[in-house]
Amino acid sequence: MSSPLDHIFIPVAILLLFSKKLKLNQREVIALSFFAMLPDIDSIFFSSNGIPLHRVLFHNIFIVIIPLLFFMFAKSKREVFGIIIFYLTSHLILDLFTGGIFLFYPVYNKVFFAHVELLLSHGSFVPALEYGISNRIMNNGIGAPAVSSENVAFVILLAICAAISAIAFHRKTE
Repeated sequence: MSSPLDHIFIPVAILLLFSKKLKLNQREVIALSFFAMLPDIDSIFFSSNGIPLHRVLFHNIFIVIIPLLFFMFAKSKREVFGIIIFYLTSHLILDLFTGGIFLFYPVYNKVFFAHVELLLSHGSFVPALEYGISNRIMNNGIGAPAVSSENVAFVILLAICAAISAIAFHRKTE
């Protein structure tokens, strides 16, 4: 399952990495990052029979369509809508690869999923790809940790990269 940190840090890191090339305002990239977690608002909802609706209500393509329409017809602030679209889409993609999502809910009530691994077997790499449509989510993330060891390692690596960049920038300006 993708953790909240994955949903925020991965797309933020990507946007900040390409912010100069894409001419993005870095403050807007950070300020709008809460949109990366918006689809998980459905984790607090339950249906009348007590079945969790996480990855159902807001984990579908329709959550991206509304900001996409604003992006298409907006005269200004297109950059903001583009960032929001990226955050929402990144959330869907991460969850698609970690248990699946109801991509076209409520029109089509099936779970789309993909699982990719690169296994090391007898000195060679063996790709493993599983994808398809199912009747249920493989892992809805309920009860999973909000912060994992991998998240901590990722944050440490980001901090190291930021420190190296700051040192290199400082030396360049001397």
